[in-house]
Amino acid sequence: MAVATAASDAARPDAAASRRAELLARLEEVLDPELDRSVVEMGFIQELHEAGGEVTVAFRLPTHWCAAAFAFLMASDMQAALEALPWVTRAEVRLLDHFAAGRINRAIAGRGGLTEAFPDEPGGDLGALRRRFAEKAFLGRQERVLRALIAAAGAEAALRLTLAELEALAQRETPFRADALRYVAIRRRLGGPTDPNAAAFTDLDGVPVTPDCCTAHLRAARRARSAAEANAEHCRLLIEARRIAPAPEDRTSPSGLYE
Repeated sequence: MAVATAASDAARPDAAASRRAELLARLEEVLDPELDRSVVEMGFIQELHEAGGEVTVAFRLPTHWCAAAFAFLMASDMQAALEALPWVTRAEVRLLDHFAAGRINRAIAGRGGLTEAFPDEPGGDLGALRRRFAEKAFLGRQERVLRALIAAAGAEAALRLTLAELEALAQRETPFRADALRYVAIRRRLGGPTDPNAAAFTDLDGVPVTPDCCTAHLRAARRARSAAEANAEHCRLLIEARRIAPAPEDRTSPSGLYE
């Protein structure tokens, strides 16, 4: 990944490094909705340039044929995340080597939505799409943390935890701290009541997970997590293959139905 900064920053390496770190930190928060993994972690970011507050990002997905809706969501989320930084005046996000790159890039540049990118296609509910994959992420993150806590303290003790207690536990240096922090973040969005005494582990309707239903609940959650992790590993291999040995068509934007 190439990172460039303004010439005026060349004499101020600390400032340039600080801006680079801020940009990457914001991109780290942007997830592939299907994989629940950061676009940075997955190796999607190909170029990152900054000059005078204007930022340009280029990203490439594992194949030319990755779902257009997912590609649009990631591009839109990157633009919003970067422009949330107070010193960024504009963020240009470009999708590379994708069958719908032309339409997606024009819509993102014009601050349009998915309908502007694909006016001839049936309208899609991006909110519903986000929700569906967020629910899968909720289950996957929860399963990892809950299994770790059950192994350490037993099911009854783990399921008695309140949200406040889990948040406190997530601040400690434990092997599952990163997973706990990720689960707490999505639990507050999707898992029902968020008062401190609410149950830490609930289903998607906000109903607390009990010892009686825990085994079946974990089994269903594991299926969601395993599917996402298998897809993520497959995508990592594909994106690495494109990096090491790009196909001839990678040298230009592929033409196709949606250009």
